[in-house]
Amino acid sequence: MMLMLMLAMQQERSSSLSQSQIRSPSSTKRSISISRGSAAYPRKRAVTACQVCRARRTKCDQKKPSCSFCESIGAVCNSDPASLSTFDPASIAIIERLDSLERKIDSIPQLSHLHHENGSSKNAHSHHKRPLGNFLPENLDAILKWPIFQHLTLPVTPTPSHCSPAPICSATQASAISVELHPAACNQWLDDFFRHDHCKNPVLDEQSTRRLVRKVCQEGVGWDSESCLVLLVCANGALARPLLSPSVSTDDEFHSSTPNALFVASLKRLGPTLGSAGVVQAQCLFLAGVFLMSTLRPFDAWRMFLQSLAICQSFTYCDQPDPLSDGRSRSTVEAEGSIYWSAWKSERELRWELGLLDFGDMGLDTPRTFPSCSESYEGDNLRAWYFYLSEISLWRLETAVKNEMRRLVAETPAQVLDALAEIADENVQQVIAWQDSLPPSVSIAEHDLPTGDDGDVLRFVLRGRTTYFHELISWPFIFAVVNDEEDAPRVRQWAARGFAFHLERLSINRPGFYHRHHGTWLMVRSSARSACILLAGAQAPSTSELLPPNWQEAVEATISMLQFWCNDCAELVITVDILNRLFSNVYQQQ
Repeated sequence: MMLMLMLAMQQERSSSLSQSQIRSPSSTKRSISISRGSAAYPRKRAVTACQVCRARRTKCDQKKPSCSFCESIGAVCNSDPASLSTFDPASIAIIERLDSLERKIDSIPQLSHLHHENGSSKNAHSHHKRPLGNFLPENLDAILKWPIFQHLTLPVTPTPSHCSPAPICSATQASAISVELHPAACNQWLDDFFRHDHCKNPVLDEQSTRRLVRKVCQEGVGWDSESCLVLLVCANGALARPLLSPSVSTDDEFHSSTPNALFVASLKRLGPTLGSAGVVQAQCLFLAGVFLMSTLRPFDAWRMFLQSLAICQSFTYCDQPDPLSDGRSRSTVEAEGSIYWSAWKSERELRWELGLLDFGDMGLDTPRTFPSCSESYEGDNLRAWYFYLSEISLWRLETAVKNEMRRLVAETPAQVLDALAEIADENVQQVIAWQDSLPPSVSIAEHDLPTGDDGDVLRFVLRGRTTYFHELISWPFIFAVVNDEEDAPRVRQWAARGFAFHLERLSINRPGFYHRHHGTWLMVRSSARSACILLAGAQAPSTSELLPPNWQEAVEATISMLQFWCNDCAELVITVDILNRLFSNVYQQQ
């Protein structure tokens, strides 16, 4: 393209020069001022090569009306002697460089293969030309850019990674924390932490943590990493609530609340603790991220998870297939494994939802081994570990399926939807097999949604995690039907199942719509994403017939939930506006 532009410019210059000679009678009587290119490369009348071949200093076969090389690149072949000297040295150097780059590109087999297939059937390769996001799930911001929405004037949603509000609280805003923590209050915070929060990410040993909290209560809060860890445990415990209980607000009242005061006190100690890299430091950073996630500050939380994961890279657990082989204690290996897995999965899911750049394929694989729990665990502690391992196993299964889908997109571009449909049923069966293998204490195969005063937060989280898997499987078919009007029966069948999966997600998430915890922001985003996809399907009659019954009521409930969290997360104000506009457009079409 650059070569053609340069040729056009040079021809225009030659044409202008010729016209000026015709208009001016004296132009034939006096010599024409030559360009610097002509001075450097004086024209030889005996040369009959075309302009392009002469600039490239290659032999021209002088075919008419266009030589072979000009014909191959689509350039205008000009053999007019009056215009053969218009290239200056810089232009010639650029043309030679472009020619060299073209030869290098043609020498790459894969690119050359694609280049030669450009003239093939458009339908045969239409799927191959799509970006990978058409086949793998995208976040809410990418969905709102789908072609189906292009005719609508929608406000631009701010990038979530840039939406963290002002600092949580300054030192003067937070309530002062006395040097001595009250044992009675700490015990209550500890109970709430291990009952409602820690069970979802069991990165601490409960008995050891309780002993450490008692020690800090007796000796006073210091500036060491242990004191920082205690303050973070208490802050998360003071914020934790049962699944179906009202959540603490993050308005002005929250800024002066006890949970925030404890967190601010821990932040003052977090910096000094990072002079060394150990398990306690990684735990402090992770728990700081948990608190920030609970207060809907995802980007700040991601930074904490990322730093925690960075510390974990120094652990022996990450380097050896058998971490116990070097004689280290089992408790150390258990602590390293649990914090590594928790930091890894928290960082991965946030990076994707925030739309942050990734480091190539290096972060796509899960850690090699599962974390192990203490042999002394029983009761609630053992159940928490069953949940933890169950969630990790689903993570690994989802990652394997995602990598398989990537491979099919790369290797079967012409029949990619057929290939994805072939493995879709197998993937659903894998999810069913995973459900059947769950221990009875966390089984979700035959249990209803959480009920009662507290609900069952572990089953609630596991059920929610399965919706990501179903979204992954059905994503390419929904995209093809909604945006490309794909009418193949098998594709439309899977698109209909995909819409049903998104309605199921809203039903599963509903008991936790107003529950503040580590995964609240992710629940908010995934629910908004599913509502947006259902509304995308409703934009056209050909896809609206694929939507499941009662989807409108579920979307309305989701919009109400988003409005509830607007005070915590400013970006949701625009999201609510967008969903309301999409809803209005659907009703106007009816």
